[in-house]
Amino acid sequence: MATKPFEIIAHTADVAVLVRGRDLAELLVHAAQALYAVMFANLVVAAVIERVLTIDSIDNDAVVVDWLNELIYLLDAEQTVFGVFEVLDLTAGHAVIRCRGEHLDASRHRRSREVKAATYHMARLRRVPSGYVSRVVFDI
Repeated sequence: MATKPFEIIAHTADVAVLVRGRDLAELLVHAAQALYAVMFANLVVAAVIERVLTIDSIDNDAVVVDWLNELIYLLDAEQTVFGVFEVLDLTAGHAVIRCRGEHLDASRHRRSREVKAATYHMARLRRVPSGYVSRVVFDI
């Protein structure tokens, strides 16, 4: 992919990202990377824990937001961060993703910003000639 997988964009009071992927699976991986880039500075994650997450939503726009909110939940509730993602199944409104990562280590994982949630505000998944683009606004 010649373009950047994601970029942080200006948004009043919150933080927004523009995420790209050649297909929806790649976009979901890039969305997770964007979330962690917003929350952490120079995050390096060891792949010692594995979780398979199932996301069931009303449509693919919601899958992107719900996927990110699941990662935020696991970070807050279980202190787990992921760095390796493999999309196992993807259909309209449904995704199954294998995630590999580790528990937070305060000596190595320094948060630069708290993210409360990925929001549906302005959430829109678009098909473009190079694949897919999605805008996500994070409530901070």
